[in-house]
Amino acid sequence: GISAIEEDGIGESPSAMPSAPPSRGFDQTFDIRIDPRATGANGIVFNVRTAKCGQAPNQKTCGTILLTGMSFLTTHEDKLEYLVYSKLGPYEKFVGKPDNWDLVASGQTIGKGIKQYTRVLEHDTTVTDESGLTLNYVGFRPLHVPGDRAQRSFYITVTWKFAKNERSPIPVMFSFPIVDENEGERRYEVVASTPELEVFEGEGVLAHPWPKDRDGPYYRRPRGFIGSFDYERYPCHPLLNFTGWPCPYRPRTKRPTPRPTNPPSTRQPTKDPTNAPTLAPVVQTDAADEPGTDVPGPVSSGTETETNATHEDSHEVGAQEEETRNEAILSWKVAYRRCRCGLAILKK
Repeated sequence: GISAIEEDGIGESPSAMPSAPPSRGFDQTFDIRIDPRATGANGIVFNVRTAKCGQAPNQKTCGTILLTGMSFLTTHEDKLEYLVYSKLGPYEKFVGKPDNWDLVASGQTIGKGIKQYTRVLEHDTTVTDESGLTLNYVGFRPLHVPGDRAQRSFYITVTWKFAKNERSPIPVMFSFPIVDENEGERRYEVVASTPELEVFEGEGVLAHPWPKDRDGPYYRRPRGFIGSFDYERYPCHPLLNFTGWPCPYRPRTKRPTPRPTNPPSTRQPTKDPTNAPTLAPVVQTDAADEPGTDVPGPVSSGTETETNATHEDSHEVGAQEEETRNEAILSWKVAYRRCRCGLAILKK
């Protein structure tokens, strides 16, 4: 089934009667069907695809999505070691070529058995094995699938590391062909779908490491992935049908607090300045062009703040720094006056 988690709270009190069916949340869990004839082997390679734009008026389901989690099915109920590879686009020309793929997740975990999914870990882990060797594993990070029928491929496998029999692998489960006549043919049906995402049949892999000969005895086709994906429907919200990546705007930042977190200073000014104020010129680099970075400019004129006092003398310290290598030109000047009661700062 598909379960939805609402991201935003309710903005107003509910009416007595619902005016429309409940909307689906931003975050989705997508379970791929479990075939009663499920079988398994060392792994499976398959692909997913987003919806096509323009299929319906006011369509809001053809944009880029963000996969945030993944699970698979195994009969194993003990420790296992898994690897998950992924790449954008179809997989057919890259079977058995891990150098053309990204290792997006790996780890050791406890298999949950045939009745529930085994979760791909989302955090990096480090394990020391029986021989004292340190193994570093990669947690699953969010992966985007571009919108408008773009594809992303996956290859998931369980290694021989904890297999009790060298001829009996710890299986990744997959389903038989949806259409029986397709057995042995390169015709792949949709295993399951949501309005945003389709999961296609792929090919069962009967060996590890990943064999390169796709036409050899180590592949069974078509076979359907059994597991689940968590994904975010609108990672570039409020743009609903944006089909690229990354999102074309600066990420949201935290809202300012309504009140200051620290109380204002109550310290009194000193009678006389101990040293002339020192300021180092700040040279702005190209990093200022990045979103969310403040670009310093000349200090604007401010109002003079001083206590009721008679000025005895005045002194001015000034400095100026200019750079011409495509950088910001920064100029500043600081002046102060000494009075009987303290120090007054003038900003010019």
